[in-house]
Amino acid sequence: MPSSRILAFSASLLLSAQFAASQESAAPEQTRTVAVDAGVPIHVVLDKRVSFTKTGQPLRGHISQPIYVYDQVAVPAGTTVLGKVAEVHPVAKRKRVDAILGGDFTPLCEATVEFDTLVFEDGRKVAIQSAGAARDSAVVRMAPSTQKGLWQQTKGAVRTAVLTQKQNLEDMIRKPNKMERLKNGLLAKLPYHPQVFDAGAQFVAELKTPIQVQVHAQPSTEAAKTEDLGAHPAADTVLHARLSSELSSATNQRGDPVEAVLTEPVYSADHHLLLPEGTRLLGSILVANPAKRLGQNGELRFTFKEVQLASGAKSPMRGQLTGADASKAVNVTIDEEGGAHATESKAKYLAPLAIVLLAQATGESDNDGVNGSSGGSVNNGVAGGGFGLMGRLLALSAGSRFVAYGIGYYGAARSIYSRFIARGHDVVFPRDTQIEITVGSR
Repeated sequence: MPSSRILAFSASLLLSAQFAASQESAAPEQTRTVAVDAGVPIHVVLDKRVSFTKTGQPLRGHISQPIYVYDQVAVPAGTTVLGKVAEVHPVAKRKRVDAILGGDFTPLCEATVEFDTLVFEDGRKVAIQSAGAARDSAVVRMAPSTQKGLWQQTKGAVRTAVLTQKQNLEDMIRKPNKMERLKNGLLAKLPYHPQVFDAGAQFVAELKTPIQVQVHAQPSTEAAKTEDLGAHPAADTVLHARLSSELSSATNQRGDPVEAVLTEPVYSADHHLLLPEGTRLLGSILVANPAKRLGQNGELRFTFKEVQLASGAKSPMRGQLTGADASKAVNVTIDEEGGAHATESKAKYLAPLAIVLLAQATGESDNDGVNGSSGGSVNNGVAGGGFGLMGRLLALSAGSRFVAYGIGYYGAARSIYSRFIARGHDVVFPRDTQIEITVGSR
């Protein structure tokens, strides 16, 4: 029958189409091999808490920032990294003495780590050779300056501290592994405590040798217009780069050259490649003021003036620092002109004053005949500025106003010296520091 023949013919066409589609989907995906050069840093975040007091301790973490090659991701963020503790050595004597004066008698040491294997999401493993160290940093971005008086700044600092403590408390309650984090926090306050890399610890390690990785082929990118390479990006475009060498307000001088390398490609509005990964950004130091005594902090200001492609071709481009990874130990701020400053909260005036007032309150309480338990409670707060937890235990066990006075005023003197008399903090950006540069107008 004609109708049955038509139905049979249609069914055969449908089956043929489905078969062809299945064959296309079964076809292997096109890949190509790219090389990640030696010297490229990998940024690793540790997955689990690990002790580092002896060599050979295994480490497991993940890549926190993708690694690009020219215009394509070669190592995605989240890729697993395996390594070990390669070397352990004691800290500098000055740092050791400062820790002892603060009540920490642990024989402090520092560790150098090695990462030797990348494990991709599909199970592929790539052997690498890299060496690096822990780096405790956080992203700092430019904030508009506001002219406020000392009282307003102090109130703002106190309010920020209160909000931070509140957030820390909420995190402690809501985040997993509450007991483990509480235990780690208490152990860190002991006069003698284990030395560990906590989960979330950051590392930067440079590749010692190039590696070969497989990536998905992108024919459209390979056919990109070469005449667009080196073109000036639009104003206010943010470039992501890494410093090629260390910059410091203590050692650099005005006029010193500055070089950074793009870590991510830059595209135009219509997605034409303008600046591939590896493009060099060239500039110079404008201001370098080292830290000085009496708590004067350092300042560092630099700018970028041109870009250089891998071919050697250069073109002018003005760029300003608007963001950087900075050490959490030094409160770095970036002003509206791209200057980096080591600053301290105005609340620094409150700490020594609070310690002195607590010590005075302890003495007055003892003179008024307050019992030992109440005095011990105040001593506990006073000793925080002296010998930490050991000072608190000493004050509680002694129950003497003279001990409270001694620990309290020692803490106040140490706090005053470190904040107002000692040398301030320098602005230091180590080699491979990630920075953000905002492109100016032509």
